[in-house]
Amino acid sequence: MYLLVIVWAFICAFLIIAYPIYLYKKSSHSSFLNENELENSINQVELYSFDLKNKPMGWSLTLKIPEITEEVLFENTILFYLETDETCLKLPINNATLGYTANVFKNIGKVYLTFKCLKDGVTNYSTPPCHLHSLKVLLLKSKCSLSINSKIYNSPGNHRTYQLLKLANINIHDYEETLGYLSNISKIHFKGHYKNRVMIPQCKKSNFSSNQELMPELSGRGV
Repeated sequence: MYLLVIVWAFICAFLIIAYPIYLYKKSSHSSFLNENELENSINQVELYSFDLKNKPMGWSLTLKIPEITEEVLFENTILFYLETDETCLKLPINNATLGYTANVFKNIGKVYLTFKCLKDGVTNYSTPPCHLHSLKVLLLKSKCSLSINSKIYNSPGNHRTYQLLKLANINIHDYEETLGYLSNISKIHFKGHYKNRVMIPQCKKSNFSSNQELMPELSGRGV
């Protein structure tokens, strides 16, 4: 009887010690595989910076980015980070201090930023000109191109790269942390800081139709 108790206690102690070790090794192995797959899927990383300082802002703005071609739009992961006088975080973001939510929509050759009141998410919000600093764009180019079927079915290769980034044990919403991680698995090509890419919309109506006119045939939000 005592022997059974001792054996049972030994088994319980072994499980208590061994199981956390097993989980840790399994997690480490999974992280290694994810990082290895991510490294093999990314050909290069391009960094673009667009100046937003002292621009006459409204509730929306358009940036000309001819580097976003149709091929780039459908075959690659694009991360957008909004740098303000407080932080540099991945879009979309909610700014509780000033009470706005910022979103990004991408299209061929253009990017659209919109600002809405955080309270209801509908009312247009005019950002203070001194608040915005720049828009950082990280373009993760894939090693293999996708077929036309991939474009139709929402670019699974693109989606997989983004999912791997989220599984990489980093805060993907933080610009510095994401850039540091990517620099360890791929060379970062800085393409320049552009000051004259902002297009100020002529019409700034508050209704839904004006929003549609401002952003025609959008491909989708930034990931």
